[in-house]
Amino acid sequence: MNIDLHSHFFPIEAFQSASKFRDKAPTADLAGGRLTIKSGGGVRANLTAAMYDGAVRLGELDRMQIDLQALSPSPIMLFYWDDPAAAGYFSRLQNEAIRAVAGKYPERFVGFGSVPLQDVGEAIAVADHAKRIGLKGLEIGTAVGDKQLDDPVFEPFFEAAQALDLLLFVHPTEDGIDMDDPVNAMLGNVVQFPYRTTLMIERLILKGLFEKYQNLRLCLSHGGGLLAFNIWRLDHAYGVRAELRKHIDKKPSEYLARFYYDTIVHSAAALAYLVRTVGADRVVIGTDYPMAMGDFDPVARIAQLAITADERRAILEGNASRALGIAIRRIGEG
Repeated sequence: MNIDLHSHFFPIEAFQSASKFRDKAPTADLAGGRLTIKSGGGVRANLTAAMYDGAVRLGELDRMQIDLQALSPSPIMLFYWDDPAAAGYFSRLQNEAIRAVAGKYPERFVGFGSVPLQDVGEAIAVADHAKRIGLKGLEIGTAVGDKQLDDPVFEPFFEAAQALDLLLFVHPTEDGIDMDDPVNAMLGNVVQFPYRTTLMIERLILKGLFEKYQNLRLCLSHGGGLLAFNIWRLDHAYGVRAELRKHIDKKPSEYLARFYYDTIVHSAAALAYLVRTVGADRVVIGTDYPMAMGDFDPVARIAQLAITADERRAILEGNASRALGIAIRRIGEG
């Protein structure tokens, strides 16, 4: 079984039926079979039916050789820009819609939800609801506006996520990126996304978050950003700067095995380095479907790696099933 932990889904019907906060609801315009969706977090256009229709997406899964896929919100649908009441309401609507798709096709999909992290109390309540309805994880941004995730205000959320045993899928948002200039917009994805992931996870390591929450599970998008390549520089800094040793008593590189990393690095050589650095037991398939910066043939890229059959099987299915806390189930099995 091949399990994809990084994809995005647009449950447009969830917001069309919103009974509250109508003036803040994301808008969806469908014309000529193509969807444009707008929210306070950005715009996604030219979306085909597989991006918002679970039945249609099944064919795309088969084409990509994906047996089971985690459906996550788009980063523009995390609602960090709204007031907490509206963000909590829209998060619940979206989470329920994603769970409905996963429930309709349980052999092919699992669901990840979103939480309004701008209000930690509401985020915990929504996370608890997500767990109760059967979601397997939560997508969170690498920051909430100008507030970094190592801010102590977020610690109760991390404690709750650990207690609920929900995987946290971490994905950058595009706030602050100049989306009006096509080059800057693209470089925002190419450069700033991996940078934001790297800054976030290195700050969390140095602040001792993973000492405090030993069972917290994170999956880092886009191969973990630059972490696997920058970690040795961080180790060096840790050795020469006492302030970096305030919260942890081991090198930052010793925390690499605490996280999962998707395969979206767009190079067999880069993927081989990632696997060698973090371990074959920490890498999972990612497609980023349906985004243009995705990798829609990840199984072929994994096949290029000079690794053992057991390591390949771990990357294709074993690591993801462990991250999700599910047993591996073959299509057609009861």
